[in-house]
Amino acid sequence: MSEDPGPAPQAMILEPCRLQALADELGDSTPALRFLSTYLSMLPERILSISSGLCEHDVNASMDAILSLKISSAMVGALDTEDQCRAIERMIREDHFDSAVQAFPALQNSTDRCLAAGPQLLGKAREALCSRSRSPF
Repeated sequence: MSEDPGPAPQAMILEPCRLQALADELGDSTPALRFLSTYLSMLPERILSISSGLCEHDVNASMDAILSLKISSAMVGALDTEDQCRAIERMIREDHFDSAVQAFPALQNSTDRCLAAGPQLLGKAREALCSRSRSPF
């Protein structure tokens, strides 16, 4: 019998090295944490924009929305979401809107996992970034 692995670990939702790199670039963890918080709060609106653009077969609206989510996901370390965006971006560029619409639920599932884990993600990120900023190296 195989055991249920349970919920995905937080590292599967958010790669902490990416957020740490952002904090290092900015020279402070506070703006990086604020960016993560904003990223999470904007996910529903971004998903709605992507969905609308895809359903209307609007290349410009779809690309704007998918690129915005892809780039911000990369910055916070939401690797699965970034990968899903990259795949849909490719489909849009190749004018395969039907495929992009079919791929959309996987992107929505990925962002739903981020949203569901949001408070824990923020807490773990705050803990990791703040403890690192206090370390002597």
